[in-house]
Amino acid sequence: MDPITFILIALAGIILVIVGVVLYRTSHFAIQLPEEHPIPLEEVDGEEVARHIGLAIQMKTISNADPTKVDPLPFEGLRNLLQVLYPQVEDHLTREVINDGALLYTWQGSDPDLNAIALAAHQDVVPANEASDSGWSYPPFAGEVADGYVWGRGALDCKGVLISIMEAVNNLIREGFEPRRTVYLLFGHDEECSGSRGAAELASVLEARGVRLALLLDEGGAISRGTLPGVERPVAMIGVTEKGHLSLKLKATTKAGHASVPPTETAIGALSLAIATLENNPFPQHLEMVEFMMSFVGNEIPFLDRMMLANTWLFGSTVKRKMRANPITNANTRTTIAPTLLRAGTAENVLPATAEGVINLRIFPGETVRETYERIFDLVADETLEVLPQHGDTLEGDHTWEPTEISNIDSPQFRLLSRLAHSAYPQALVAPYMMNGATDSRHYASLSNYIFRFSPMVLSHEDQETVHGVNERLSLENAARMVSFMQALIRNASELDFESLSDEDGDFYEEDEAAQEVPIRSMQEPLPTKPLDQAKLDDNELPELEPLPEDDEPLAAKPLAESDPED
Repeated sequence: MDPITFILIALAGIILVIVGVVLYRTSHFAIQLPEEHPIPLEEVDGEEVARHIGLAIQMKTISNADPTKVDPLPFEGLRNLLQVLYPQVEDHLTREVINDGALLYTWQGSDPDLNAIALAAHQDVVPANEASDSGWSYPPFAGEVADGYVWGRGALDCKGVLISIMEAVNNLIREGFEPRRTVYLLFGHDEECSGSRGAAELASVLEARGVRLALLLDEGGAISRGTLPGVERPVAMIGVTEKGHLSLKLKATTKAGHASVPPTETAIGALSLAIATLENNPFPQHLEMVEFMMSFVGNEIPFLDRMMLANTWLFGSTVKRKMRANPITNANTRTTIAPTLLRAGTAENVLPATAEGVINLRIFPGETVRETYERIFDLVADETLEVLPQHGDTLEGDHTWEPTEISNIDSPQFRLLSRLAHSAYPQALVAPYMMNGATDSRHYASLSNYIFRFSPMVLSHEDQETVHGVNERLSLENAARMVSFMQALIRNASELDFESLSDEDGDFYEEDEAAQEVPIRSMQEPLPTKPLDQAKLDDNELPELEPLPEDDEPLAAKPLAESDPED
């Protein structure tokens, strides 16, 4: 055999091996979950629930990072409203007001040896424009029930969830239900401002009492269509982790002067160059979370997309380009940088001595606050431009946090939520996902490894855009669905013996003893949430500023990248 023929045969063999590996991985990419019998959900009067949500919306429980600027009367009004609407809850549960506003309800279970379960929501809302020309169809704090919806600030985020929990507990008590597990209701009052005075204090109280939670459910993903690229069917998105959070101040300092004789280096120019540098040098992309999430809906993805996701070792660059073409999918693959505040100058003909901007970063699991800061510092800091914490003098504080641990997916707790999501909306698929925003649930991380974020609502893209926006509203169907979901969750989670079920046990529903249930695939290499490298700095120590080169060249924060560094 001549050498050329041998080489061609060898190349053909290599190609066949590669094709075989690609096809094998593609065929095994999708997680094959078994068919599950739905859990019966009770009929609920959605209009009555909506009216109660409307009454809660009328309480303008607007939080503020500065507690002295918070009006306590609406929060007191909401507490009084809950007492009036839910007398059964008041009679059978112990209610505590923690830290002047957070609510802790305890429904004592019959078996104290079992870990408790908890349902969380928050009382506070963000402000809303109440002007007649604001675009709201109904006043944002009227709580109007009309056109098949209850309208107003907090309908989706998060008074609808809070009221549905209270309705569910009240209904179960009236039916004579008594839980085996203790049930906690956790309602913070400052989630929109970090939760440091509400959920954090609730968690501290429970931890001091030695409480462990077998399951905690907080607000989070919903059932929606078009959320995942290439998937046409609706998907119930259950949050299993959250990004970290960090805000940094960029401060440029030069000499003040008259605009008629500008120097080559100005504060506004330095700040602008720094922001442009950061936007053109994004954090590296990671595909582990996208691969994991999309594997739960793998059979719904077009073949070519499935093939690329299953073989990122070969098609990784193409997948990354597709992910960053959309802001949502881009955020699912990396730490993001967003400039949000700018301040400079007092007059049009005066060069300001300082220019300040704030950038908000959402930190991808596997990266840390310290590493994130160091990358920003290395990119733009110099003698002219400082990189400082936005809040306080150190990186630590109430407004900064690390990414959360990824909750245990291969568990009876997750399967119960999956089964209930199917029961609430049988056409839906179920997938775990990473939340780019934040919830109160991160404060309870020390109490449980089974923290999930899901609001059992069916939301259109238009509905989702109303959260923190104009015309926030919740349909009567969703109001009824949430209450029936919460009732079924409390019934089943209270009775199931999670402690004796290993995470690999396939079938844990009594009526399904003959079923052959497939364990859910965990991430082959779970994303770490600890520092990847030894920190270069001692805690709370900020690096010294690097001096500019001693020459007459104009300021250059860092060169702009022509394209994404991953390409």
